[in-house]
Amino acid sequence: MTTIMQFNPTKVAVRALPSGLRQQEAVVTVIGYFYAVDFGPGAGPPPGLRQHHRVGKDKRCTCELGAGCPAVSAVADYLKAGGERTPEPRAGYYPVAPQVCPICSAQAYYQPDLNSKKRGAGWACARGGEAHYWMAQINALQKHLSGNPWIFPPVYALDGRELYPGLRREDVVVGDQPWPEGYNPNL
Repeated sequence: MTTIMQFNPTKVAVRALPSGLRQQEAVVTVIGYFYAVDFGPGAGPPPGLRQHHRVGKDKRCTCELGAGCPAVSAVADYLKAGGERTPEPRAGYYPVAPQVCPICSAQAYYQPDLNSKKRGAGWACARGGEAHYWMAQINALQKHLSGNPWIFPPVYALDGRELYPGLRREDVVVGDQPWPEGYNPNL
């Protein structure tokens, strides 16, 4: 594979020449959590190569060629040349379904019934199914909550007086008796 770099102020253009691909300019830009790769009109061969591609942080193109797509190597060249990196998605958000389950490392697959604006692409795994998706969501939530000790943060007046002391997670009783003294919902 031969790579020729061209720089301009906004984009790095990469000429990627995998086997069977004629010399052409591939323009790589960052769009959201993905790298957008434009091979220009008439992008083929190899068979199945389209003009526009999206490559994720997992080094996989969203086209049918997946990790074997020439767009993946174009992004690698773009990054080696000092190109802008995509932002990290927040914990628990999946722009695309992962290839490997983060719980058990089995093969994961796209599950459209679990799609969400807040959680991103839904997925399930070959070993644990949808349960591992929810376990990964719970793990992300627990990690987020462990970094914030407040259920209700303290409230202060403009002059600095404390109006409400706040309620910390550690102050909430969760154990043998999660209800107030003298109250038992089981009676």
